Amino acid sequence: MSIKSIIKLMDIKTLVAGVIPVLLGSTYSWYAYGQCNVVYLVLLMIAMILIQSGTNMTNDYFDFKRGADGEDKVHEKALVSGEITPKQVLFIIILFELTAFMIGVFLGSQTSYYILLVGITGGIIAILYASGPLPISYTPIGEIVSGVTMGIGITTTVIYIQSGVLNLSTVVVAIPTTLYIGTILLSNNLSDLDGDKEAGRRTLPIIIGRRNAEKLWVFNVMLVLILTGVLVFLGLYPIIVCAIVLLIFPYKCITDFLSYEKSIKTKGRTMGLIGKVGVKYHLAVIMGLLISIIFKAGI
Repeated sequence: MSIKSIIKLMDIKTLVAGVIPVLLGSTYSWYAYGQCNVVYLVLLMIAMILIQSGTNMTNDYFDFKRGADGEDKVHEKALVSGEITPKQVLFIIILFELTAFMIGVFLGSQTSYYILLVGITGGIIAILYASGPLPISYTPIGEIVSGVTMGIGITTTVIYIQSGVLNLSTVVVAIPTTLYIGTILLSNNLSDLDGDKEAGRRTLPIIIGRRNAEKLWVFNVMLVLILTGVLVFLGLYPIIVCAIVLLIFPYKCITDFLSYEKSIKTKGRTMGLIGKVGVKYHLAVIMGLLISIIFKAGI
């Protein structure tokens, strides 16, 4: 077992789905409620990286046990390539999840043990996502479950940890992120469509077809922009957020996405595009919020 194998297991390209809600939730808490604890922010980042990595490993472990991952994924899956054993993967999963749980206990002792309930619920969903008689990852609702769990679940919990506030506004603010995280999984499932079909999965791209899945991808990305305008209209975001988002949003990612066939061979390109969309969009939102914070402080 090497560091390289562990990093491969962690699936670095998906960790943005765990990091973004923490950064967004902490920044919004600072903007809307004047509260942001840097220590909490760092601990939450570490915990979410561990949890997301653990979920990825759990999914790979059960896929390997079922024989769902074929030779075409040798370059992508450390278990399939034989770089690491199932027992070693289980050990790492337990270590990661236990460390994240300890961070949760500490944060709960400093704020509210409500977050442990959220964490346990998220853990159960992660297990059901990868295991059981009908794993969520084998169904068409994977995008919805992952989006809601990580988008709304994490963002609202982070805001609550930072500010003690949990209301409808904190839920609504998380909706664009929820849509984005669901689209990350859509990108993954679209790339894996052929292999998933052979493995007996019934993911969303398999149900609606490759072309419709591509159209849904584009629709989701555009809807994120529209929802940002809605949040500004509702007064939850300052108008500067909308201006910065429109200025630096990577529109070319949409035309690039439509320019090639999606398959396991082009998975890196597809995941890279949705990653770029998410990073630039959320960076723009966070920049807008920070500028507003600075402006209010100057006044």
